[in-house]
Amino acid sequence: MLKLPDERGAQLKMIAEHEGRTAVDVVSDMIRAKLAEHAMPADLPGVTVTRSDNKLRIEMPGFEGEVSASDAAKLADSLREAGAPSTPIDRARKQRMLEGLGAVSGIKVERMAQGVRLVSPVSDKTYPLTFGVAADLADQIDRAAK
Repeated sequence: MLKLPDERGAQLKMIAEHEGRTAVDVVSDMIRAKLAEHAMPADLPGVTVTRSDNKLRIEMPGFEGEVSASDAAKLADSLREAGAPSTPIDRARKQRMLEGLGAVSGIKVERMAQGVRLVSPVSDKTYPLTFGVAADLADQIDRAAK
């Protein structure tokens, strides 16, 4: 989606290497800083999260799913926690938690190397998210659930 001039790409890589992070993390932190300044809308582009009396509906390009309103906070916490640094024991615990959440909530969350994947139990369609975008979706879920 994004095309940078080679010089800017090289500069971004230099910043990331200097900070000991990935280029994606550098860009994600810049976006989150702008969100914190209220310089742009907080909702993810192309993602709609709506609440009815007892359901929270998530719609993204090629993906849609629902969770009960009572499980929305659990889903949001799981999306945030999936990207937190962890030990091998924590990773196994997180995997069990994410798999259990899918059975309870109606949207399965699968951990991947650099993010998570939402899986709709109705259509089996998936939607991959980096950890940073998953955290932003969690915030959007929290806002809609109120």
